[in-house]
Order: sequence, then C-alpha cells, then structure tokens
Amino acid sequence: MWHKKNSDGTWIDKVNQLEQSAEVNLHDMVIGFFSGNLLNKENLRQVIMDVIEFANNHRDTFCYEREENKNEIPQEKAKDDNATIVSLSSCYVYQRVAETIVEELGDFEFARQVYKQSEELAVDIEDYSGLADSILLHLKDEDWYNNLMTKAYSMVSNCADVLAIESEFSDN
Repeated sequence: MWHKKNSDGTWIDKVNQLEQSAEVNLHDMVIGFFSGNLLNKENLRQVIMDVIEFANNHRDTFCYEREENKNEIPQEKAKDDNATIVSLSSCYVYQRVAETIVEELGDFEFARQVYKQSEELAVDIEDYSGLADSILLHLKDEDWYNNLMTKAYSMVSNCADVLAIESEFSDN
C-alpha cells in the first residue's frame, strides 16, 4: 500500500480527490498515489478534467522543457524540510495523467487524447522511449509504440543515448 505524508506531517493511505486541489491531485498522479476508488466515475472524470486544466494552465511552474544538451533534471531544496523538489518533463507529466485515465477510468479514447498531448511535448530520447513503453503497456498500440521508438532511435547521437534506450527496454 502506498502512503503519502499530509501537509500536517501525518501519513495517510487514502484521500478523497474531490476534497483536494487539482495541483495536489496532479502530484498524486505523478507519484503513483492517486486512487479514485472513493469516487464514482462521473466525479473521477471531473477530477481528471480539473487536473488536465491545471496542467495546461500551470505547466511552467512544475515542468521544464528539456534542452538537447541538458542531462540533469533541475532540482531545488524545499525551504521547510530536507525534501528535494524535482521539476519534471512536461511529456512525463501528461503521460502519467494518461496512465491514470486508463487505470482509473478504463477510457482508452480519452487516454489516447492525453497521450497525444504528451507526444507533442516530447523533446528527447527519454521522453519518446518512456512514452512508447507506456503506450504499449496501457493501450497495447504496437504501431504507435514503433513510431515513437523510431523517433527515439533517430535522435541517437552517442553511446550513452543507446544505453538510455536499452535500459528503458530492459526495465519492461
């Protein structure tokens, strides 16, 4: 069972997403804590729509667009504790939302739309190969997977790039 630390410092197992902000729900989706089992499908769909709207309007506050020569994810220390805040690839954030849609709603068409948004934000090998793996796993779409892996391989410029793709491959 996943746990998460609440703002007051206590550990919790479940939350009602209707009681949380879209920002917190997005965070929960990204870290894998999100579970809509306390909501009906209509409320769950609304929570996800709110998350997508938040992500669309606030992308620059929690994501970064990778640059070709940028290998390290930007990090900063949180002011209140020893936690590290990590900025994420925009592609990855939308990928996690799409995965949540499949897992929680079982709505493959809605997930496909969000995966398309994610693909539009993909900028490097990690983005394309991670997205390809997610689409193969959740949508079982081999054609789309092959298309994204072709894009990833076309970006290979050195041995480290090949190793990044191969490590993604061996993880699945």
